[in-house]
Parts: sequence; C-alpha cells; structure tokens
Amino acid sequence: MSEEMLYARSDGSLNTGALPDSGSFSAWHLLGHTATRGDVLTESFAHVIATYCDPHCSPFVPALGLSHAAFTELLQTRLPHFTPPPHWLDAQRAAVGTAGPLGEFPDLLQLLLDHRATADKQHRRVAHLVASACMGNDHLWQDLGLPDRKALSALLSSHVPTLAARNTGDMKWKKFFYKQLCEREGINACKSPSCAACADYDKCFGA
Repeated sequence: MSEEMLYARSDGSLNTGALPDSGSFSAWHLLGHTATRGDVLTESFAHVIATYCDPHCSPFVPALGLSHAAFTELLQTRLPHFTPPPHWLDAQRAAVGTAGPLGEFPDLLQLLLDHRATADKQHRRVAHLVASACMGNDHLWQDLGLPDRKALSALLSSHVPTLAARNTGDMKWKKFFYKQLCEREGINACKSPSCAACADYDKCFGA
C-alpha cells in the first residue's frame, strides 16, 4: 500500500496523507466524489478504481486497461469531484502487461468486448471494469464491490447479454469466463465430460 493515499473526509472534501490503518483503504471507494450517489454501477467503478488502480498494490491494473485519455474522461464522468494526485494519475499511463498476474487480462477483456450489448463508450468502460475486477481473488461480485451475486448477474445481463445468456447453469462467473476462453481456443480443461458428473462441481456452482 502506498504511503500516501487520497481518502474522502466526512465533509466530502479531500485529504492527502497516510491512511490511518489498513482497513481504511477498503472503505476508500471515492463515493464522496461520485456524480450519482446510490448508483450501483458508479459505486462499482469507484470501488474497482480504488482497489486496482493503486500502483503500490497487486494486482495493479493501470487505468483499468483504458487509454489515459479515456480513463481521465471516465473519472470526470463518474467521479467529477475527485482530483487525483499527479503521481497517482501519472502511474495510470503504464501499459497493462501480458505476463504474470495480468496475463489473462487482454483475453478476458476481448471476450467481454465481443459480447457488448452496444459498441459504445459506456459498454466499453463496463467491459474494462469487469475484466479488471476478474484479476482479484474473491468472487467477482465482491471484487466489483457489488452488494451480491444477483447485482452482478443483472449488470452482466444488461451489458454483455449474449455472454450472460450462455451461463445457463448459473456457474460462478469467473469460472464461466475462463471456460469460455478455453472453448474459444478449443481446449477442454474440465476433468469430466459433463458438469453433473464432475467431482469439482461445487467449486464451479457452489454458493
């Protein structure tokens, strides 16, 4: 974690300095600087940006994989009251690597882009949002800062409907995305011919 982070004060203004404790970062969702409070998608952007755009943390997904200009426009649109520190914003100019923990990012992003409901700026941003959160270690709805899995399913059904519709068995979303990538490459990574007969069924479909 960086020695200096930006966090929201209770009065809605910004304060710069060392975070008082490790738990503060999880609460640093930039929500005091959103354009529309209570909007689930905006809250998700705030959470993912706070979590994955920190160059001192891993995984670090610079600018959510967007161009620097597109990322700056996203901040201005979703977090118009947020003025990022120059060193933080400069760090977002880095390119997303294709090795290590982010090695699968480009393929996941392309999968999501290929299934956008509309090829517009909004849906592109959501694709980058979801692909960035997929780099985390928790359930996808948690990595996106969403209230529950139902909210995630609604977001995906709205923004990548043809992809979401393929998940007929309600497989866990990260497992489902990677299965789709394997099928694209003609790889059968499953141990059993059907999910019902697989010993790892609960890992893919369990609560």
